[in-house]
Amino acid sequence: MKLKLIILSFILGPRLLFSLEADFIADSLHGSLGDIISFGWTISHDPGTVLDFGEINMDATGIELLDQQVVKGDVESQLQISAAVYDSVGIYHFPSLVVYGTGAEGLDSLYLQGPDLTILSILTVSDTSFRDIKDLHRIKTPFNLMILLWLAVLGVVSYLIYYLVRRVRMPHKQIIEPRIIVPPEQAHIIALRAFEQLKRSKYLRFEQFKKFHTELSHILREYYENRYLIDALELTTSELMQILEGMIECEQEHVLTTRNILELADFIKFAKGTSTELESGEALNKAIKIVNQTKIRNEQGDTT
Repeated sequence: MKLKLIILSFILGPRLLFSLEADFIADSLHGSLGDIISFGWTISHDPGTVLDFGEINMDATGIELLDQQVVKGDVESQLQISAAVYDSVGIYHFPSLVVYGTGAEGLDSLYLQGPDLTILSILTVSDTSFRDIKDLHRIKTPFNLMILLWLAVLGVVSYLIYYLVRRVRMPHKQIIEPRIIVPPEQAHIIALRAFEQLKRSKYLRFEQFKKFHTELSHILREYYENRYLIDALELTTSELMQILEGMIECEQEHVLTTRNILELADFIKFAKGTSTELESGEALNKAIKIVNQTKIRNEQGDTT
């Protein structure tokens, strides 16, 4: 667009051109590393003129452009620039740029010459001058090293004396307190307690069927693992069914019900199937019934 404006201005001739004038403004172009240097141009133009500024190419300049603002006026506008240098001291040339003006009288452009920024060192003459190397000075510590070593030896000897005296006074036979061994809970007790916690959960109320059936399947598998000593938690549903069908301790009714519960859980977990609160509650009741009918009983017929 800018190139078209320049070409059009040459084609239309001088009679369409109007005058753009610019005055450079800056308090100071000197600064230290990291200082913000502000400068700009005041551009005079005809009323109603639209200004367009070319892009500033900052590549390989060593200068970082922090801010660029245009304050527009009726007959006078300002271009304000803030920049800084972070690399090293020296003179840095700010790139030049072109301003384009489009007004009622025609087109015009103005070349703005970029200034030189002088970056000075923040070090003084005394900071950069060479000085003689001072001699080493001994610093007296508040504690003597030999005293610390003697204290450490004294501590070790005191501990050895205390240990030997305690061994001499200690009776040869120590009284060993009896250990209380708590027998592990039976499989059906663990399972029924877990089923009760699942029943009190809010999974079904909030229709979290995947979490409900995942936990239900885990409790039932864990019961079979503790009850019949099989790796039920590590087996697939089909592998577990093959083992249960081959066991004389498991009735066919319980195996079939277990298959229905686990296959429903697999359908919901892996096939993204759905369920209902009624169907899930019935699955829980069936699992509780399996545990109650297959749990270990004593000789009088009561549970142990």
